[in-house]
Amino acid sequence: MITDLTDPGTDAHERIRTAAVLLFARQGYAATSIRDLGRAVNMTNAGIYHHVGSKEALLADLMRVAQQGLNSATERMLATAGGPSDRLALLIGSLTAVHACAPLTTSVMDGELRSLTPGSAARDEIIVLRDAYEAHWKRTLADGVAEGTFRVADQKLTRLALMSMCTGTSEWYRPDGDSTLEQVCAEFVTIGLAAVRAPVQVTTSPDFSLLPDLPWEPPDVQHDPRPDEARR
Repeated sequence: MITDLTDPGTDAHERIRTAAVLLFARQGYAATSIRDLGRAVNMTNAGIYHHVGSKEALLADLMRVAQQGLNSATERMLATAGGPSDRLALLIGSLTAVHACAPLTTSVMDGELRSLTPGSAARDEIIVLRDAYEAHWKRTLADGVAEGTFRVADQKLTRLALMSMCTGTSEWYRPDGDSTLEQVCAEFVTIGLAAVRAPVQVTTSPDFSLLPDLPWEPPDVQHDPRPDEARR
């Protein structure tokens, strides 16, 4: 983890990506220039381009690594899960935890797909990765409905509502807040199972040690993704 973005003694590749996450999340990809990145890490534009092909390639790389990490962690957790209720509990708990622990990285991952060029190989790759992740949610809800464990009128709306609840933690969760991450995850699981009217109580909880390593998450940052003028 990079703690000083301007320290030339640390890996330039990591410093640039940590700065990109910070700036893309706080002021948006479109409003961030290569010059902004250079100032953040005390490098020239030429120095930045020595390490990244383009600003869009940098964004795609960040999104790809984050989504692949989430996909892999989810697959490891679900590998030993039981029925649909257990699987849904793990999906809710893990997605909540990832967004709470890496609010800036997940903000970029969730919100900047629009910034990738339509029809580009990078954008298509990210969409495939996202679809693979959402397929776990779709299958879990469909299986629960098919076996009568879940009672859901609209599976798509239910999935979107539950996923939005989980990803929202990137906006408000703080480690020093009123609730621990374990408590938040447990409460969200309870809410999620109630939403699908699941009669089965589960004791499954996500193994936080399996969460993806997102090394470019800026440390000790109070996250507010809005531009400065919006916070005044």
